Amino acid sequence: MLYKDSGVDINKANESIAMIKNLIGENIGVYAGIFPINGILQDYEEPVLVATTDGVGTKLQLLREYKMWQTAAIDLVAMNLNDLVCMAAKPLFFLDYYATSSLNKDDFVSFIKYLNDTLQKFDCKLLGGETAELPGVFNSNSEDVAGFAVGIAEKSKIFDYSKITVGDKIIALTSSGVHSNGFSLVRKLLNEKKIKLTNELLYPTKLYVNQTLRILDLLKGAAHITGGGLTDNLPRIIPNGLCAHVEFNWDPPKVFEDILNAGVDIKEMFNVFNMGVGMVYIVSKENLKTVSEILENEFSEEVLIIGDIMETKRENDNKKIIISI
Repeated sequence: MLYKDSGVDINKANESIAMIKNLIGENIGVYAGIFPINGILQDYEEPVLVATTDGVGTKLQLLREYKMWQTAAIDLVAMNLNDLVCMAAKPLFFLDYYATSSLNKDDFVSFIKYLNDTLQKFDCKLLGGETAELPGVFNSNSEDVAGFAVGIAEKSKIFDYSKITVGDKIIALTSSGVHSNGFSLVRKLLNEKKIKLTNELLYPTKLYVNQTLRILDLLKGAAHITGGGLTDNLPRIIPNGLCAHVEFNWDPPKVFEDILNAGVDIKEMFNVFNMGVGMVYIVSKENLKTVSEILENEFSEEVLIIGDIMETKRENDNKKIIISI
């Protein structure tokens, strides 16, 4: 009996890895990726490394069905790098984990190519990763992907949320749609034919890397709005004794209207989805105009002013966000 008889084809995996080495270059080591740092550290007084990991989630089940590997790659990069810059870190390098029931060489190589192409736009190196065939763990013809990103930051520039004060403004950048969260609910609605599968539903996650890095010195905090929506993500950066008061004063993409009309309660929508805002910043009143002008003029962003930082109304009130719908 051969290993191949159990569902694992080592030769196919080796052929795939040989193909992606031509894409990635010389950074791949024998057992680990290599990233030179001498030319980077001189630009920092007290450099710290910042690391994060995330995946695409069950959205991948739809993307693989339609061979949308470019979208899957963009989603994976965005879910990681958008988190990284919220810690004031410039992305340095990335590792991926690609697990499947049975390796499809064309799908795998396409995904890695698109992953590398996306990372190059942010001068982030793909150092390698892990490819695993796991028959018995995954159902037939299914995959999962994860990413691991490392960046560098000046320690003194990592956000000190204690500096957030009453009267600071909450602004947001629009999302491209659902991004990569809440797709277990989306897929349930699709299966029950309560919503239709559209291109807009599968738009890739928007990247906010360059925008955020450009205005770091003018911000008091940044929140990537992912799983749990504004309800879970924004309170992470709000200090005790204060509250983010958000006014739902923007028009979200139509996909959210479709989900709402399918019977999902509006409060539940805010608990699950980004509702049309993918990145939120806390800025002082003094910096609001400058930040808005940079984002609008240099990045063609629509800047939404969605709320203010307020004191909590009661001494024992620990609620850090109020959304007026």
